[in-house]
Amino acid sequence: MKLFTFFAICIIGLTTSFGQDKFSVPELSQEQVQQVLYNHVAAYATSGISYAKSMGKTPESYGRYVGDLFTPFWDPTAGLPGFANQIMFILAGIHYTGEMKIVEQDENSIRIQMTNVDMPFKQGPMLGVTYEEYLEFSYGVLVVLADFMKLDFSHAVVDDG
Repeated sequence: MKLFTFFAICIIGLTTSFGQDKFSVPELSQEQVQQVLYNHVAAYATSGISYAKSMGKTPESYGRYVGDLFTPFWDPTAGLPGFANQIMFILAGIHYTGEMKIVEQDENSIRIQMTNVDMPFKQGPMLGVTYEEYLEFSYGVLVVLADFMKLDFSHAVVDDG
């Protein structure tokens, strides 16, 4: 009986060790890395918005909550240059398929325009969140950060063809 058990264990061990596919670490292109990061950012934001909605909160109020969490990482003395440069850096990273351009600027204001911000919503709502709700959330985050830095913030969606 001991001999049978020993052979059974050896056969099972050999079968599983030789029959199992080997794992390998994926090698991603830079574009794939950006896609993965972008999809995760969009999924985390929309899942948070979806949860907030299920708790009776608006996307903007959830965005304001997130903005409050982010304020310790912002320097309120950096003024408009610090705020605008950091926001453009973040947006360029998050919306890597879009084109960003500075439409106008002076010492007191800057106006930027971006394309493809709605990319994850081309097929419709994402995780129960519409593009409009995503923008409300984003507004909530950014208006809190701007207020923390003693700045005014506004945004608009335009259809310029």
